This record gives sequence, C-alpha cells and structure tokens, in this order.
Amino acid sequence: MITRLSDLQLKDIRGVIFDLDGTLAHSNPDFPGLRRELGIAPNTDVLAYANSLSEESARLAALEIIHEYEKSSSQASSWVEGARELIAYLQAKSLPLAILTRNIPEAAHITISRLGIDIELVLTRHDAQPKPHPEGIQLICQQWQLAPTEILYIGDYLFDLQTAQNAGSRCALYFPDTVPDYAHEADMIVGCYHRFIETWAQCD
Repeated sequence: MITRLSDLQLKDIRGVIFDLDGTLAHSNPDFPGLRRELGIAPNTDVLAYANSLSEESARLAALEIIHEYEKSSSQASSWVEGARELIAYLQAKSLPLAILTRNIPEAAHITISRLGIDIELVLTRHDAQPKPHPEGIQLICQQWQLAPTEILYIGDYLFDLQTAQNAGSRCALYFPDTVPDYAHEADMIVGCYHRFIETWAQCD
C-alpha cells in the first residue's frame, strides 16, 4: 500500500535519509521492557527521561541501561522486507543516501555491520541532537549541498515525521501494519517497500 497525503513528487527528490531501527532493520529495543526497568510510564521518551535526571549518577545509570538494550537488539537485527532492494534501487538512481538514527554509535554500527547495509554516511545521537531536532538532516543537507525540500526522510515513528517537518524536508512513513493516528502528518505512507520501488519507478 502506498498512500499519498501531500503534493510530494518523487521525481523531485535528490537525496534520501533513512531512519535505522524499524525502517531498514528489525532492531528496535524492547521499549516496554526498557521502560519497566527504568520505572517510567508507557510512551515516555526514554532519552528525555534519562537526561532529565538531576543526579549525575542516576542519569549515567539510566543511560547505561538504555545502551545495553540498544546493543542487545542490534546484535539480533535482521533486514526489514524490501529495504535492501530499496537501497539498491536508489543507489542505481545515483541518489545520495544517509542514515539518521537516535541510536548510540556502537549499536548503530553493530546493526549496519551485521546486515552489511551499504550506506556510508551515518549520524547517531552523538553526531547531532537527537530527533525530533532537525540538526541531523541539516548537517546531511550541508554535506550534500542540497536544500531540505529536496530530501526525503523515511522513518517508522512520530519522531521521524517531526524531524522532517522541523527541517523542512519531505517524509515517508513506513508502516506495514495498522497505520498510527499520527500518520496524516507524513507526505506518504509506505506499507511495502517493493510497491514503493514500483511507484517510484513509474515517476522516472
């Protein structure tokens, strides 16, 4: 399923940035378990919680728990169906590609190395302010010398949509299951990467 929600024209896209967990790889941490271990409510932003702790020892302890969950999930990562083919298709079109993730560098590189993801430009939360802050997209645009409006950000969560909006970029929400209530904020909903490739090819 491909659902267009705006005037996005894929033929005008000159660069693509991917989220990592849940977008290219099945590598999302066990967030319910993580929140239980941290003692916080469901849907609480785990990074915001950790960084809000005033005591340094408590903050570092919370971050260490988060890091362990991230690394553990990365070590068991697998490809999202069609993601490898989508990367190959976009590379064949000579579009520059990048990954912008909220992960720590170690967890991101475990996933990328394990799966052999062929994308060199990778920004983690240590390289730019964490999503939904637009700094990551802004830095990539500067490197590519492209305007944010020429970029398509592909992600699977609300933070990804907000990051693209904050940067002035376009956004495709990958969601193969039940579409979330915030999906209307995306330019496009992608339920299948194989169908997405077909849709993009029809624009050439």
